[in-house]
Amino acid sequence: MRLTFFGGTDTVTGSMHLVEVNGRRILRDAGLYQGRRAEARRINSELPFDPAGVERLVLSHAHIDHCGNIPTLARQGFRGEISATTATAALCDIMLHDAARIQEQDAAYLNQKTNRAGLPPIEPLYVTADAERALSLFRGYPYGAAAELGPGARATFIEAGHILGAALTVFDLEEGGRRHRLGFAFDLGRRNSPLIRDPEYMRDVDTLVLESTYGDRAHEEITRAGEQLGEIARRVLGRGGKLFIPSFALERAQEVIYHFARLRADGRLPDAPIYVDSPMASAIARVFEKNRHYLDDESRELRERIGCLMRPPGVRYTASVEESKAITASSAPCIVIAASGMCEYGRILHHLKHGIENGRNAIALVGYQAAHTLGRRLAEGARRVRIFGDEFERRAEVVKLDAFSAHADRNDLIAYVERVRPRRTCLVHGEAEPRAALAEALRERQLGDVILPEHGETLELT
Repeated sequence: MRLTFFGGTDTVTGSMHLVEVNGRRILRDAGLYQGRRAEARRINSELPFDPAGVERLVLSHAHIDHCGNIPTLARQGFRGEISATTATAALCDIMLHDAARIQEQDAAYLNQKTNRAGLPPIEPLYVTADAERALSLFRGYPYGAAAELGPGARATFIEAGHILGAALTVFDLEEGGRRHRLGFAFDLGRRNSPLIRDPEYMRDVDTLVLESTYGDRAHEEITRAGEQLGEIARRVLGRGGKLFIPSFALERAQEVIYHFARLRADGRLPDAPIYVDSPMASAIARVFEKNRHYLDDESRELRERIGCLMRPPGVRYTASVEESKAITASSAPCIVIAASGMCEYGRILHHLKHGIENGRNAIALVGYQAAHTLGRRLAEGARRVRIFGDEFERRAEVVKLDAFSAHADRNDLIAYVERVRPRRTCLVHGEAEPRAALAEALRERQLGDVILPEHGETLELT
C-alpha cells in the first residue's frame, strides 16, 4: 500500500494523488495545473502514469484545480468509474463542458497566429467529446456513503464544508493482513459558513493528507462577510457608482448572492439592481436549487423567507453578450458580479475596462488572488493596470474583503489536526511559505509526524 503525490504538492493547483493497494491504482482528483502556458500544457498532457492502468478515480469536488484534467485522462484511455457526491457530479457536467469549450477556443485563437507564421497547428488539451466521455463515467454518492473500489479498498465521503458537494475522503485500505486508514482533508472549508454545512471530522486516521493554502495566516471572522459586503455596497451606491465584484462562478458567486439576498431582506441594502453577469453562474444556481438538501439550516431559513435562494428579488442573471454590454454602457448605479475571480478573463474585464477610471466606482475582491494576476495587482494597490492590452489609470476604489474564503485558515487547520490526531500528516495544496509555517506549528504542538512531500514522492502506507 502506498501513496504517490503527483500534483498540488508545493502549489495550490493541479491536485492529483495516486493510491495503490493490491496491485490496483486509484486516483484521488485529477486537477488542471494552471500556470505559464507552456509549462501548464506539458504538465497537464504528459501524465506521470498510464491513465488506462488506473481502475478508479475518487473526486473531491468540482473546482477545476481538482477535476479539470479528467477529460485528459479519458482522452488517454481511462475508463474506470469516477466516484463523487451527487452534487459534485451535477456541477462537473457544467464545469467540464465549459473547460473543454475554453480549451477549444484558446487553441483556435492561438492558431490564428501560428497559421500566419507558418507554424504547426496547436491541438487543444482536450475537446468536448473527451469531456462527455469522462462525464459518462461518473457515479454519484451521498455523504456518508462508501464507494467500493475493489479488493481491500473503500472510500467514504464526508462533508468538507468547502463548496456544494465537496467531500473529504477516508480510504480504508487492506493488503496482506495490514490495514491503513488514509484521510484526504482538502479542500477543507470553514466553520459557520452561511451556505454550506460545517466540515466533519475524520476518526482513527493513520495518515492525513491536509491542505496548507492559508497555513501562515488567519482569516477575518466569516460572520463578518455579509457586513463587509453591505458596507462597501451602501458606500458605492450612495455616491452613484457601480460596485464590481470579480467572482468565481462556482461557490463564491452563490455566497455573494446569499449575502445580498439577506441584506435586502433585512432592509440593509439600497434598491439598486444586482446583475450576475455569468451564464455559468446561472447554470450553477439551478444545481444549487436542485441540491438544496446539501445546504445548512441558515440558508434554508432565508429561502423560506424570500422564496428562492439563488434567484432572490432584485438579482438579475444575464445570458447574452448584448445584455452584458448594456450594463457596461449604462451609468446607473448597480452591483455587478462577474467572472473571473482573479480578473484574468471573462466578462469582468469588460466592466473594469469601462469603469476602472471612474472614482465613484469600486472593485470588491472576495477571493484569493494569485501572483501575476490582475486581481493581485489591484489588491496590492497598483495605480496603473493593463486590460486587453491597453493601460488604464485605476481611480476606482479597491477593497479586499478578507472574511470571504472557502478554505480553512491556519487556526482551523491546526484545530482539525488536534481533533483528528493522525499518526502523521502530509501537507499539500499550499505554496512554500504557508506550507512550511503550518508544518512548524504542527511540530511545535507535537501533533505526530509532519511530512512535506515533493512532487512525485511515494509514501509507503505502513
